[in-house]
Amino acid sequence: MINAIFGAVTGLNAAAAVSAVTANNIANVKTSGYKSNSAFLSELSTGGVKLSAIRPDNNQGSIIPTNILYDIAVFGNGSEEDLLNTYSYAAGKFAVDDFGNFRGPSGELLFTGAGGNVRLDDNGNLYSNGKLLGIITPTGAEGQEYEPTGFSILSGYMVSSNVNIADEIVNNIINKSFFEANAVMIRTSDEMLGTVVNLKA
Repeated sequence: MINAIFGAVTGLNAAAAVSAVTANNIANVKTSGYKSNSAFLSELSTGGVKLSAIRPDNNQGSIIPTNILYDIAVFGNGSEEDLLNTYSYAAGKFAVDDFGNFRGPSGELLFTGAGGNVRLDDNGNLYSNGKLLGIITPTGAEGQEYEPTGFSILSGYMVSSNVNIADEIVNNIINKSFFEANAVMIRTSDEMLGTVVNLKA
């Protein structure tokens, strides 16, 4: 019975972790470029279950026009080798500051002297008044630059999150049943232990 309680407790902990992942996905359904996560469980050698991994779904969200010049999206599937690098599909909201510097989504300085008439082509080349300032390049999972193929960099667009609300609701219902089953196991084991104690008394 003690082993049954231990196994059920690990199940409750795992269910809580899965619920947190689902809640985070739902909370970010409107966050541009957000990649939904999936929780994976594995069996413990001592019995019970644990959260073994949280992995992102790197499928692309929808392309949304914003008509804002410095909203930049990465669009396309690329080759199989490129997809293994897990580059970000949503570049984010860029901006030209008061000093004419071109800054990234986090405010990082990318190019100085951007000035006016900034234009970005589908290859990521950034021009100011017809002069090439530099190239915006997608990055891999570790942050290294590389040259994937089969995609375009779009100015005036953003990528929506790829969260599927229907899937998240189904996952939540399944996880709720998993949580309740483990709670019932603890309650039943507790009642059995109480019966054994009363018999000995």
